[in-house]
Amino acid sequence: MKKFLAVLLTVLMSISLVACGGDTTGDDSTQGGDETQTVKMGLGVSSTVSGNGVDADHESGKFEQDATYALVVFDAEGKITNVKLNVAQNSVTWDGTGVATAGTQPSKFERDDDYGMRGASPIEAEWDEQTRAFEEYVIGKTVDEVKGMELDTENHSGPVDLTSSCTISVVEFINAIVNAAENTVEVTGATNFGLASIVNPESTANASADSDGTAQYDTTIAAVATDADGKIVGAKVDVAQQSVKFDTTGALVGALEDVDLRSKVVKKEDYGMKETSANMGNIEGGGEWYEQAAAYEAYLVGKTADEVTGMELDAENHNGPVDLATSCTMSVVDLNAAVVKAVGNATAEDAQ
Repeated sequence: MKKFLAVLLTVLMSISLVACGGDTTGDDSTQGGDETQTVKMGLGVSSTVSGNGVDADHESGKFEQDATYALVVFDAEGKITNVKLNVAQNSVTWDGTGVATAGTQPSKFERDDDYGMRGASPIEAEWDEQTRAFEEYVIGKTVDEVKGMELDTENHSGPVDLTSSCTISVVEFINAIVNAAENTVEVTGATNFGLASIVNPESTANASADSDGTAQYDTTIAAVATDADGKIVGAKVDVAQQSVKFDTTGALVGALEDVDLRSKVVKKEDYGMKETSANMGNIEGGGEWYEQAAAYEAYLVGKTADEVTGMELDAENHNGPVDLATSCTMSVVDLNAAVVKAVGNATAEDAQ
């Protein structure tokens, strides 16, 4: 009888330990997991530009912005538990009289097979497939480990450990992940994470006798964490804004090397909004872009996508939220659009 009771006790203790330990076989790489857990979510941006003016070698001018952006989730030990990567790639062209044509196209993830890398890839893998492989590869790593990964510098700078699944360059991915680690917010109760961008070329303008032309893209990016009810429990936003000038002959004014590649959040006071904001009397003492963005991010917590869409804006004064007149008076139209898109991506299968 005693032997039977001892065996029974052992079995019951084993069952208890398993129940307390929980299921450790689930993959939380694309979801938040424990709704009571607090993690850090970061948004990082790394931009590059390329192009040319009209000259002896080029009949038309071109300016391209490639904005690589990353949503990264870190645990208490600084290890990556979730990562989403994407690139917004858009270009402006202009002719020899300075007349510009700007357009936008979907992000690389949204283009899917239309991006057209599969046929040119040595591993016959599309861009989104190779990016997914890299995302999975960095799960469990720290930022220092990501920065220190060995790359195949003689063959497109893909990770040497992923030659069978990712041969594209990951240099800008790494830069965006590092930036994300420096731009985080603590979130609790997240079950899903979403990333999205909205591209606006409206600042592009033709050259004239009175002024140079401008080729510019503003890529607005949002990373969100949502709970089981679809409410935002954390958000980060940023804008990649790069531009070049050209004259009425189509020649570049200035050099591409002089373009500031920093995002608005990274520029901080260098963006120069504080003085303008103060002079307009919108915010006492003025509010820099990153400061107003932080107020907006905090304001989003607890809202659903529908509530963001229905947010009341001060249409007579830059379209800032009417409820944030003391801390955020800049336009949030594109920010709202990016946030709503990101919330949708948080729950859509295979969305990025």
